[in-house]
Amino acid sequence: MYKKHKVMLALIMVCCGILSYVFKVRYSIIASDGITVISIVLAIYMTSFSGLVSSDLAKKMQRKEDKILNGKSQLGVLKSYLNAAVGIGIINIVIACLSMILDDLMGAMVDKNIGYYIVSAVGMGTLAANLFLMFLLFRFMVNRQLWDK
Repeated sequence: MYKKHKVMLALIMVCCGILSYVFKVRYSIIASDGITVISIVLAIYMTSFSGLVSSDLAKKMQRKEDKILNGKSQLGVLKSYLNAAVGIGIINIVIACLSMILDDLMGAMVDKNIGYYIVSAVGMGTLAANLFLMFLLFRFMVNRQLWDK
């Protein structure tokens, strides 16, 4: 991944996490929707990458060196973005499940404990990171396929 995108990804995760913790956002309310979105996106990543592997575009991307990361092919850069997206997606699904379990265990408690809000903050941060990675991967693929930038 490009350094600027790593930094932006970390900032997005930390800022969203801190904001959701400060405002006591309950991630469990949208956790099932988050799981659905992330699952669909993960399926799209897998099918698009498996379809890309045998295509002419992949062969071009493998031969062409990336302009920013010297010594790495464009296909290698795409792989690093996909690895990050899949990893954060799986983490988000686990956090969403944990958040729903904690919410169920705590029941109707008005004030949840600090652990619940930390889990919610991590869930919100990873969901925001996934949305950012979706944007980056879409832009990366469109630029490579349509305009070969």
